[in-house]
This record gives sequence, C-alpha cells and structure tokens, in this order.
Amino acid sequence: MAKALFFVASLLFFVVSLPLLEATTQRLDLAGSYKPIKNIDELQIQSLGEFAVNEHNKQAKTQLYFQKVISGEMQIVAGTNYNLRLTALEGTSSRTYGTLVFTDLNNKNNLINFFDAPS
Repeated sequence: MAKALFFVASLLFFVVSLPLLEATTQRLDLAGSYKPIKNIDELQIQSLGEFAVNEHNKQAKTQLYFQKVISGEMQIVAGTNYNLRLTALEGTSSRTYGTLVFTDLNNKNNLINFFDAPS
C-alpha cells in the first residue's frame, strides 16, 4: 500500500512539475542569444528606430530623418537589446545605419550605438 501511494505521489509530482520545467527551459533558451525579429513592421520596432535616429540627432547635432527599420534582431537580458538596421534621410539621400537600443525593465529606451552601415 505504501509503495502504491509513493508511486501515485511521484507520478502526480511529475505531471505537475513537467509544464513548469518546460516553461523554464523555453525562457532560458531566449535569454542571452540574439533572435531575429519576426515582424519588423510592428509599430514598436519602427518606433525604436525612430527613437534611435532622434536620439542620435540630439547627441551628434545632426539632422537625419527616420524612414524605416529594415531588419533587426533582439536579445533578452535584464531588459531587451534591439540590434536594428534602418534607413534615414541625410539631406536628400537615403542612407543605411545600424543601431543598438536597450530597453530596460521599466520600458525606458537608451541609445547604445549608432553607426553608418553598408547598404
């Protein structure tokens, strides 16, 4: 009887803990590595590109005009790093730039890097 009760308790523990273990494994898979952004046209992603251009303009005293984020990847850390390629107008010519924007856990964006990128 004691063996049967132990078996049932063990089985119940396994059934209850398996989904928790699976969820933890999925979250750990996301943390730390860069993953492609699936929907680059999403408003949040385009807004991050516009933020990067505006912040770069303030810091470098330039007058670039944001056009569009064209590709990117994200990394989950204690917040999220967004590694983006975007286009912006410099005068009348469109140029490609790379940028790294960090969004902290309070959803505050910080421009980490902004640079010319090959087309």
